[in-house]
Amino acid sequence: MTKQKEVLLSLVIPQMKFYFLILIFFLNCQVSWYHTRVSKNEAKETQISEAENVFGDPGTACFISSLKFQGLETTGDSALKLNPIIDTQIIENIRTNLKLKNTNTKHIKHIYGVPKSWPYLKELKSFRKNKTFGRFKEIQNLSIEPQYKKTLMKYAEIADVDTYFFTDEDILTSFLEFENCDTYYQLNYTKREKDNYNVVLFLITLGILPTVNYENHFFTVYKRKAFELKRETIAYKFGYRRLISWLLLPTFNFFNEVENYNKDYRFVDHAKDQFLSAIENKYSQPLPIKHLNPVYGDIIGGMYSSDSDLFKTQIPVDTRFAVVRDGKQNVSFYDPIHGLYKIQAINTNTKINSDIITEGFEKTLKSFITTNLVDKVKKNYPKSTILHEMYTPDYRDGTYTFILEIAKPEPGIDEFKKEYFVFSCFKSQSQIYILSRSLPNDTSSANLYQLAESNILDFYSQISFQSKYIEPKPIAIDLAMNDEKRKTETNAEDDNYDDEEDDDEDIEDEEELVESGGGLQGEMDLSGLVSILKERTKIPKGKLDIKPGRFQINQSKWNPPKMKSSKFHIKPGRTKNFSNPRKWRK
Repeated sequence: MTKQKEVLLSLVIPQMKFYFLILIFFLNCQVSWYHTRVSKNEAKETQISEAENVFGDPGTACFISSLKFQGLETTGDSALKLNPIIDTQIIENIRTNLKLKNTNTKHIKHIYGVPKSWPYLKELKSFRKNKTFGRFKEIQNLSIEPQYKKTLMKYAEIADVDTYFFTDEDILTSFLEFENCDTYYQLNYTKREKDNYNVVLFLITLGILPTVNYENHFFTVYKRKAFELKRETIAYKFGYRRLISWLLLPTFNFFNEVENYNKDYRFVDHAKDQFLSAIENKYSQPLPIKHLNPVYGDIIGGMYSSDSDLFKTQIPVDTRFAVVRDGKQNVSFYDPIHGLYKIQAINTNTKINSDIITEGFEKTLKSFITTNLVDKVKKNYPKSTILHEMYTPDYRDGTYTFILEIAKPEPGIDEFKKEYFVFSCFKSQSQIYILSRSLPNDTSSANLYQLAESNILDFYSQISFQSKYIEPKPIAIDLAMNDEKRKTETNAEDDNYDDEEDDDEDIEDEEELVESGGGLQGEMDLSGLVSILKERTKIPKGKLDIKPGRFQINQSKWNPPKMKSSKFHIKPGRTKNFSNPRKWRK
């Protein structure tokens, strides 16, 4: 029987090797290239490098985005489905770039398709003012059905002074005039083309006759001067061409420019990045592939989904320059212009639940934040303080929001550099969600509070929370006392270290506490915040640290860290997705 197996294997293995070699040759028998074109007012297509500057007009540039009204009382969902190809984040990225060029901009949001018979249209239009948490108290005071309150609450997160609501009877909304606008812009994703030619003959001739496959994505910019009805149309085409044939074997993939895209990084995502850079006049050639590398979660079409399924969010930074670090229940986004954004979901334990019953939710939440966040920050930066705090019982059943001023000592001088962060947290079922984002350092104290409320509500509007009930684990009294004793002894030993070593230990301890990205009950991950404060620490070359929450930034070069086998350390419990190669991109 053993001899028969050996004979069978001796026959099968050479055939497998043969087919493997055929596959290798076949993959190298292709030529591919990118195809990009631009045309103005349906004229002849030209190279993108020859296109004119789209945003070169003087005055205030007003960008118009259109969102279809969705009544949550009819769909039953808890969040709006607002993820078109041209999303609001693209417009915010363009506005940020123009702001750096000292160009004034506005983002005008059209919410269209509101039913004429919708009973609370007046309340929707009342949101056309600066965003504050006070608007949620106004909604809760309304004597209306709960399902309508849900819709009003969601649009209260989105709407600001430049948001307009239109009924399904309103027409020609693209030609309306708005205050302080000199030029209007509308960005649209037009269509997609994808096809294959000569596939049948390619198969019949066993790959001798060539086959061609291609894909195109079309984007359009509509540009109009104020008080004019005529508008310019600038159409962009981004595509690729791939020619496959055995006759191309001698090329050995030297002329294969097009990446092999997959569902994690689709060609439409790459085309969207190319479009954004083309209208900003940054590049005339196709952009290099930019992969974001979440270890646990997934990114598809600009949306991040956490591994724990506790939240989904639109990526709030420019993906072309972004760095993403995540764990099972937390994620950090950073780019050098928009700054740091962080979401954490922390499972509650028996102590937190009992404190809520005895002391109330507001006091428990503030105590939790003080112990797990503020005190730890003050240990490294003693001059830090909470500038402003507020508790909003009418938003998400109780939300605690505060501005944290962190004073970092300047080297060599007796002065402190102040940085500002806004935090907001609430409890839903068995999770405490904590949102945080950095504020511009040049923010004046006069509008700091208003800017913080508006910015954190913008962040809320991009996130869909999906909390779960988890049976809390009882606290073992003996074990808790032993843990407290060990912590006391450890703290006494740590006092002997110098300041720099102490800072590093804090980061390591916090990462260990979150255990695979915030999995422990009642613990908070501060690694992203601490790394940002430590002068944008560089990622060491040749070292890939896959601890969840590790967030170290290289300000001069925005590339993900490269792996080297000699420094590749794997911690127990952090090897999820290692068996799936698509989770680890180049």
